[in-house]
Amino acid sequence: MYPIVTRAALATSMRTHTCGELGARHVGQFVELCGWAQSIRVLSDTLVFVQLRDAYGSVQLLVERSRVDEFAEQKRLLETLTTDALIGVRGKVVKRPADMAKGDSQAREIELLVDNVQVLNRAMPLPFNPHVKANLPGEDVRLAHRHIDLRRSELQTNIRTRSKAAMAIRQFMDDNAGFDRYFQIARCFRDEDLRADRQPEFTQVDIEMSFVSKGDIQDVLERLIQHIWRQVMKVDIKAPFRRMSFAEATSKYGSDKPDTRFGLEIAQVPQLISDPNTVAEVLVIPDGARIFTSKELAPLTNLIRLSQANSESKLTSMHKINDEGATGVSKATLLARSIETKTTLADFLKSVSARSGDLLFVSERSQHITPANTTLGRLRTSVAKMLQDKGVLDIPATKFDFLWIEDFPLFTRQTDEANGRLLATHHPFTAPVKEDLPLLHSNPAKVRGQHYDLVLNGVELGGGSIRVHDQQTQEYIFKEILQLSPQVRDSFGHLVTALGQGCPPHGGIALGLDRLVAILTGSASLRDVIAFPKAASGRDLFMHAPAHATPEQLAEYGIKMAKAPPEN
Repeated sequence: MYPIVTRAALATSMRTHTCGELGARHVGQFVELCGWAQSIRVLSDTLVFVQLRDAYGSVQLLVERSRVDEFAEQKRLLETLTTDALIGVRGKVVKRPADMAKGDSQAREIELLVDNVQVLNRAMPLPFNPHVKANLPGEDVRLAHRHIDLRRSELQTNIRTRSKAAMAIRQFMDDNAGFDRYFQIARCFRDEDLRADRQPEFTQVDIEMSFVSKGDIQDVLERLIQHIWRQVMKVDIKAPFRRMSFAEATSKYGSDKPDTRFGLEIAQVPQLISDPNTVAEVLVIPDGARIFTSKELAPLTNLIRLSQANSESKLTSMHKINDEGATGVSKATLLARSIETKTTLADFLKSVSARSGDLLFVSERSQHITPANTTLGRLRTSVAKMLQDKGVLDIPATKFDFLWIEDFPLFTRQTDEANGRLLATHHPFTAPVKEDLPLLHSNPAKVRGQHYDLVLNGVELGGGSIRVHDQQTQEYIFKEILQLSPQVRDSFGHLVTALGQGCPPHGGIALGLDRLVAILTGSASLRDVIAFPKAASGRDLFMHAPAHATPEQLAEYGIKMAKAPPEN
């Protein structure tokens, strides 16, 4: 849990060693330590035990009357200390009795026979004890007292891992960078909703390269990932990574960032399509009707209801398969509308390999929207989690399934209408796939973009693209396809002009460092891998920001507060 460091690295004028580095090899040596008092046990008038912790480990202190000058005074002093009071001690490292050697750290073999204790700083009663995991308060309380929460070994391990990952990135990129292929680790701001995997301020590894193709950038990223995993995790990652088209990802897994560590693939069922502008598909959960109770399936029913209310799907239904057919085949379901007899229902169930005891989801959605996360895709992820919780599905935490998602549609319909306005799927500078260039003028909705996302275990680690480097192509996309106003086009004028002045073919990619570290550490939230993160509300609870500005502060920046106009 704690790294072993050498004396030379961390010795100061106040300490000769850290608690974490002491072991049997130090027996007989006199050392000086600084740390936080974890527990103080007064066993008698002549003996006190103290557990001392620093950022590198912990060690037991033995304070005996025969060893300490003015023992009675120092005993009274120790008795008044609260948890995490800061002390400095001097003493001799001695071997601990064999029957007392507990734990898995090297310090279990020794203890420090103290001859001097000095209080460096007292600690008022803490709002919570960061070292008792079972009694930790809610996240908002811990974020408000982040300086205390950071004393937890789990968070310290995460921050150390973040440092190692950043160092590995810099080492690798320094060896692979140049003026025409640069990188930076940059702080960015995102004005979007804050989920567990989002922060308003986030750190991004930005890479841009000239005279490259998509394959060149992917090769660099794969070697970078291998280097990070080898340096931080001591794990060898195989490359090249699997490639998957956007169409395959969304049709088989219902997501543009699929978790491919398990099956439960979605199947297309064109025989159920009644409208040529829709897609019909099914998801079969083997033995799902037997595994889950109706109460356990209730959240999935709510998910279906919400997806239809949001127009994510037009018809989605859940059915339990039995020997008689399927439950819930009402007139409002796609299954009932398309299958009229019991015989055809049996044939249909056989065609999708649905058997008695299985759980079947049937869904219909528009084909004119970008189905980045379809209803069946959300159901697939939710069911997999439920199966894991029941011990039915085993997904090893150490399985790292990297893949590239490619061939995204370059443009997306603004609405689910066949002739809805086209928008840039990612950004308007993404280059079309070369084979699709003729379609820019005849059928731009069918053009694929040279965009690529790096996905790991259902999480998007990053994304990038090859950019348009031809001025005429960029102007055509802006004006004729995206139909941007002259004012908007003018705001990009300097960039478009640069394309016509010898701009090389170029592309890049950006990796989310916070998300990368969260995966390396197995953290459920990005807030666990950032030293001082924002809360889910976007506020900094530790700094109490944002806060109300005083009139003097507003005047300093020339800002005046104006009343909102009355509503009509």
